[in-house]
Amino acid sequence: MMVWSTPVSAQQSLTFQNALELVKKNNTDLQYSEETYKASQFNIRSNQSGYYPQLSAGLGYTQSEASDNIAAINSGGAYSATLSASQNLFRGFADSAKVDQARGQSRVAEASLRTTRSVVSYDLKAAYASAIYARDSIKISEDIVKRRNDNLRIVQLRYESGRENKGSLLLSQANFKQAQLDSQKAQNAHETSQADLKKVIGLDSDEVITINDDLPLHEPPVKEPDFKSIATSTPDRQTYEAQVDVSEATLKNTRSGFFPSLDLSATVGDYGQSFYPNTQDRWTLGATFTLPLFNGGRDYYATKSVASQLYAAKSNLAGIDRSLLSTLKKAYTSYVEAVSQLAVNDAFVQAARTRADIARAKYNNGLMSFEDWDNIENDLIAKTKQYLSSKRDRIVAEAAWERAQGVGALL
Repeated sequence: MMVWSTPVSAQQSLTFQNALELVKKNNTDLQYSEETYKASQFNIRSNQSGYYPQLSAGLGYTQSEASDNIAAINSGGAYSATLSASQNLFRGFADSAKVDQARGQSRVAEASLRTTRSVVSYDLKAAYASAIYARDSIKISEDIVKRRNDNLRIVQLRYESGRENKGSLLLSQANFKQAQLDSQKAQNAHETSQADLKKVIGLDSDEVITINDDLPLHEPPVKEPDFKSIATSTPDRQTYEAQVDVSEATLKNTRSGFFPSLDLSATVGDYGQSFYPNTQDRWTLGATFTLPLFNGGRDYYATKSVASQLYAAKSNLAGIDRSLLSTLKKAYTSYVEAVSQLAVNDAFVQAARTRADIARAKYNNGLMSFEDWDNIENDLIAKTKQYLSSKRDRIVAEAAWERAQGVGALL
């Protein structure tokens, strides 16, 4: 498998797997979500530090003096070297609440990363489908130009022999010009699709990309999926669940302000008049019990505020299921219909092409009027364009169904 590390060269071919590798390397939204999730993991470890003792070392120097009403008397300097340790035994469950908060926030970041991957996957498939559509449009438009030109020659010969009227000739000429214009539009659309695809995969090169494969596609399941089960595993729902956990942990942390705290501390050190001090060894050992009495209502109102936020988070969680079920069913229905529509349009193209071949032979032999032949030719061209559009729409519909589930090529 080829992975690019430099801008593509002229007419460089691109496979869908290449595009995936480039997206993983260059997409800034994906990189942001990945780093945010990593940061949330480190934040859990940071908050777990409250469970462990705190150690510190100190080296100090003090200068002091005593004075009377007449003159100052220099009392000299003193050095100190200390090692201190402290351990919190109880802080109103604040430490565990902070860890639970960090874990909840990490779950939110993880769900956000899944959402980003799903959205980027959809953007990539939609852009790739548009590039395929533009590529095929050029080929089809060239075929149509050739077909219109051949038809014009047939009408021209019949007109010159007196077997066709001038109106039919002028209409054939107009059809040929329209085909040329459509071919030019297809070329312009190809350039636009190239720019959109390069934007998604993160390429700044002005060189042309050649799409040399189609997207891997899947057929819808025979049995309708369990939408409720899928809804519970979507990143959107996991985000709301994690937000409830964060709110519950925040409430627990806020309530810790009503509880007393108990801390142990110990210090050992040397003190003296010279550096490094090696005299007057001292040590201290203490315990501090703190009981909050009144802080102006801060903890009370903070608790009320967080309790309201928790209620709001639970309300959002209760309502998200209905929304997700609706979104999933619509996306799945559109996906199934797009697959069926592509098959139907393919059948129409086959029928229209056969009718057009028969009609041309009849027209050449004078067994069909120009109007009837022209209608059949127009129908073939219209059906061919519809098929091409439905091929693109089928790819996008499958990508949208994946996005609704929170999955995709990057997951």
